[in-house]
Amino acid sequence: MNPTEAIPLLIVVLLMISIGGGDVQEMSVTFQGDNDIDSLADVHVVAGGTTTVPADATLEGDVYVIGGTAAIDGAVDGDVTLLNGNLSVNDGATVTGTLQTYSGAAVISSDASVGHVSQFEPPTPSSSPAQRIGAFLLQFLVLGAFGWWLAERHPSIIENVGAAITEHTLVSAVIGSLAATTLLVLFVYMAFTLILLPLAIVGLFAEFLIVLYGQAVFGYLIGMRLPIEADGVATLAGIAAFLLVLELLGLVPYLGGIAQLGVAVVGVGAVLNTYFGLQRFEPITIPGGT
Repeated sequence: MNPTEAIPLLIVVLLMISIGGGDVQEMSVTFQGDNDIDSLADVHVVAGGTTTVPADATLEGDVYVIGGTAAIDGAVDGDVTLLNGNLSVNDGATVTGTLQTYSGAAVISSDASVGHVSQFEPPTPSSSPAQRIGAFLLQFLVLGAFGWWLAERHPSIIENVGAAITEHTLVSAVIGSLAATTLLVLFVYMAFTLILLPLAIVGLFAEFLIVLYGQAVFGYLIGMRLPIEADGVATLAGIAAFLLVLELLGLVPYLGGIAQLGVAVVGVGAVLNTYFGLQRFEPITIPGGT
């Protein structure tokens, strides 16, 4: 598992650490290769490769496994959490705290000493039509209210973002993909310091809002092509149609997800290129160029 693939689970780990309220100052991560660890900072995350706690080692801290393989032959004076990957607690090993399993494969020897073993049982997901319709309506109400407000109160702003989507789609896609990836990695590495974790969470939430902003503009563009005179009402109708298309794309394996991602990055790029719609985007021209 490379650092980019591990980002979502690393975010989960950081949130779990933050919610737990522990006094954590430093965190280390292994992504690949074979690693023997005989000491910890405060928290160690196994994101890939194989990490082993040797039989003669005693670690004081917590271990999180989000990918790869972790083998405990010695002692961990703390908690061990398995979010993904493989974990083995072998003969003679000791875990003084809680061994919590959410996903992945855990093998615990009968000759190992574990303070407490807990396995997360996820609730059975319900795919009832009523719940799916409810979720769709909630998303429509949020995006619809925002899109209507922009179309009625600030039409020039939504027009600027829409123009960047339709007239400069490729540029918006490139900028959106680079910005989204860069910001995501930046916020995660900020969170690694733990001191900046609250700021990183705010940044990730802001990035999510930018994605929603772009979706509202896509709905506006669809609405402007409908035979409806009132811009606000047309935007509402366009957002409903856009969300319906996204739902249908989600039913298509692989290609549907790629299409959804493409729409998201184009929207993000258009929002950023226009400074959130405050300025019309015009590509840079080179003087004297042909």
